[in-house]
Amino acid sequence: MLPIIRTGMMAANKEISTISNNIANAASNGFKRSSNSFEDIYATMADQVRSSTTGMGTRNSTMRINHSQGSLKTTNLSLDMAVAGYGMFVTADQSDGSIRYTRDGSMSINENSQITTSNGRTLLSSTGQPITVPLSITQPNGSRVLLDSISVTPKGEVMVQYGGLEAINAGQVALAGFRNMNGLQQLGLNEFAETANSGAPRIGVPGDGYFGTMMQGSVEASNTNISDEMVMMMRAQQAFGAASRMMQADVDITRRLMS
Repeated sequence: MLPIIRTGMMAANKEISTISNNIANAASNGFKRSSNSFEDIYATMADQVRSSTTGMGTRNSTMRINHSQGSLKTTNLSLDMAVAGYGMFVTADQSDGSIRYTRDGSMSINENSQITTSNGRTLLSSTGQPITVPLSITQPNGSRVLLDSISVTPKGEVMVQYGGLEAINAGQVALAGFRNMNGLQQLGLNEFAETANSGAPRIGVPGDGYFGTMMQGSVEASNTNISDEMVMMMRAQQAFGAASRMMQADVDITRRLMS
């Protein structure tokens, strides 16, 4: 009996841990909530052919990530971007070039004039190169003109303007899509990596095919619903408490039989 009760406590504890992580990241830009699925364990006869209908507990089957769209928060910051629809930003590590994917569109400009994510990874364009926005340019007569404004079109084109000069296209933001989004590996910091289960990424641009459009001056909030998570947390805690009481009762019965 104890091993069966133990599986119930482990399942409830796993559920509590997952829900706690969702709640803790409710304010994180681009965060995608996770959920667990469990399956029953049944006994198998000695010949390994027939299965008993007597349950032997439960176990964690899979953890699924909900990639549904989060609400869009207006920041009015020119470098903040949000994907309204399908697609993930493509980013690269500045040291080793490793590729990661994210929905967190909180951007800034680093010391190399490259647009980077909040984690310091460079944002890649549709050509696979970092999008560079110099803070000033030199005109043919030798004079320097400072950056005046940055605008991002719904198609992800980063348009920069220096003084009263004509706007320059600094690059078009790339978006990635996957055959199986649930197959992506969650790495933390709202970043994901490609796996064999997710399939290779299909790279496109905002507004092209099934890819969503870009919204400047906004970021995507977490898709965690605090009210729903709190309800599930209470349910998981009650399940853990019930399993604990059952274990204590089983221990008491065993102690009496052995005394």
